Amino acid sequence: MTTSLPPRPLPLAPGPKGTWPLGSAHAFRQGFLHATTSGWRQYGDLVRFEIAGRTLLIVSHPDFAQHVLVDGAATFPKRDVRFGLGLLLGNGLVTNHDHASWLSQRRMMQPMFHKARLATMAHKMEAAAARLVDRLGAQAGRTVDIDVEMTSVTLDIITQTMFSADLLGEAGKVGPAVAAGTRFVQARIQAPFSPPMSWPTPANKAFTRQKGVIDAIVRRLVDERRASGETKGDLLDMLLEARDEDTGEGMTDEQLRDEVLTIFGAGHETTANTLTFACWVLSQHPDVVARLREELDRVLAGRLPTVADLPNLPFTRAVLDETLRLYPAAPVTSPRRAAHDTELGGWRVPAETNVFVSTFNIHRHPAFWPNAETFDPDRFLTGRLPAHRFAYLPFGAGARKCIGTNLAVMEGALLLATLASRFDFQPAEGFRMELEQTITLRAKNGLPMIVTKR
Repeated sequence: MTTSLPPRPLPLAPGPKGTWPLGSAHAFRQGFLHATTSGWRQYGDLVRFEIAGRTLLIVSHPDFAQHVLVDGAATFPKRDVRFGLGLLLGNGLVTNHDHASWLSQRRMMQPMFHKARLATMAHKMEAAAARLVDRLGAQAGRTVDIDVEMTSVTLDIITQTMFSADLLGEAGKVGPAVAAGTRFVQARIQAPFSPPMSWPTPANKAFTRQKGVIDAIVRRLVDERRASGETKGDLLDMLLEARDEDTGEGMTDEQLRDEVLTIFGAGHETTANTLTFACWVLSQHPDVVARLREELDRVLAGRLPTVADLPNLPFTRAVLDETLRLYPAAPVTSPRRAAHDTELGGWRVPAETNVFVSTFNIHRHPAFWPNAETFDPDRFLTGRLPAHRFAYLPFGAGARKCIGTNLAVMEGALLLATLASRFDFQPAEGFRMELEQTITLRAKNGLPMIVTKR
């Protein structure tokens, strides 16, 4: 007589060993980005971290990303981030974890981000680009923090296209407030323990002050528009007029505030970071600059670029795409959670595991990207892209793909063409680029560069 044994349970994914009670929190001493990249190199495409009773699973393979974000999305719903990024942005489209209300929000907002609708705002983007040229031209020969300038121009664009307003004078407040807010949120995500927001700790009080800066500006602009009764055809008008296609209902005041905060906060910082990195990589690759200039000079003949020129600037777009590959604005997706015990790639995933898809690692995966660490825009022009459609995820994937993709690409390509056609950038002597993940990927110490006119 034979007795069949019950099947052995699947093993848990590998990861650094921890010690009670903090688990593997020590792995995050040098930051979230360092932990996830070094963990990937040491343990492979699925890495498990235990932090004071919480399990974090880092996914670094396109197959696994496809399952988490699309094929198995019902098993891996979005994690409630009210005490993470929601602290900064409220319950807008990026942070809302309730699928039904999120879907209603998405339906109302989608039309305002169609290419044809955004094209009507092209003149505002072009005017902001021209103002950037004037500001940088006035500083020619000096050392300029490019991170600050890119934040200023993208803030200029988002406030012009969203509010038909000029906030350049307040860029010095908004940029640092957003940066401080995202650093605070990132610290809470990776910390073993975080005090409740009601506790008057120095960090909590500093965050509340910085968030108050952003909230006050947004509230003032919305209140002024409602009081004036004006219609300006911008994104704010579209939000005020938006209706759910099924119910016909508009946004509540709370929804409106959170969506405005989301577009305002996330809509300028991510593109600013991408352009900062674009300036950096161009300064390191004179051969790429030469090809970029050849295209720009041939198409533009000395004038500033317009949105209408972008289809005729394929190499410019390839430089932007390759920058987003090496330096994705969102180095990991917002967290998903395992709704129940499940498996991924032959590894056991317990219920309530926090799952992060590492865009940063996937974009550098040697199985999909030959010479993955090399900046090579030709990947996007010569048919050398990976066959796997989840090997390149600069704006996410699935139903939760970034709604602002068209705006980001249009704005990014226009500003990149503007900068490369007018200026040369060289890093300040002794500068060393360091990456930092504060929800988004950014240059840790800014980017001081000597700007010269062509």
